[in-house]
Amino acid sequence: MVTRRFEEEPPRFEPKTESFQIGLVGHNLFQNKLLQSMLASELGGAYRVGAVADRDREDRGERHSWDLVLWDGFGLQLEEMNIKLRLGNAPDPIEQAVALFNVDPDVGPDFEQQVIERCIRGIFYLDEPLDRFVKGVRAILQGELWFSRKITSRILMDTHYRRSSIAAAEAMLTAREKEILIAIASGASNGDIAAECFISPNTVKTHLYNIYKKIGVKNRLEATLWVARYL
Repeated sequence: MVTRRFEEEPPRFEPKTESFQIGLVGHNLFQNKLLQSMLASELGGAYRVGAVADRDREDRGERHSWDLVLWDGFGLQLEEMNIKLRLGNAPDPIEQAVALFNVDPDVGPDFEQQVIERCIRGIFYLDEPLDRFVKGVRAILQGELWFSRKITSRILMDTHYRRSSIAAAEAMLTAREKEILIAIASGASNGDIAAECFISPNTVKTHLYNIYKKIGVKNRLEATLWVARYL
């Protein structure tokens, strides 16, 4: 029996080179400078990290060709996030990868839901260990998403977010496919899923192909957005 191999289409965000530009944006420039130094030290020479004050960036209308914008989310409210994302000089999270850091771990599910719906690629909380922060930054720069399993599980299972237009598609998912959908939406790689579910990488690819076909998406990013918008 020949097993077909299914290749995933890459997400829209694809760094063009192996040298990555990271920008730290927030109101506390002193804090961002310290974090800039720590990240540069931990990530190594292939990653260049810059820091600017949010207000200076808005006043000057500055635009940067960063591969990833790390945006200070401390005390950020939904209304403020919506306003900032409409600014002409704000990064477009579709075209430029954006992740929030310094986010209060106790933010409500509505905030996390809105973050995912706006195509923001990840959330780093105030109590995030440095090694996990660095791992998440690397993952996002490789086109992955960085959200906690808790967020994606809640979004997937909470009936409050269910909509009748996709009820049939959701019903077609098996228990295993739902488990894998949660995993990919939380940023797990194929290898991580294979190890966690005790299946082969080729079986993971087959499951992904079936999931994507059932819910009508092409890749991990679209699958996560599908979970956020319709379940």
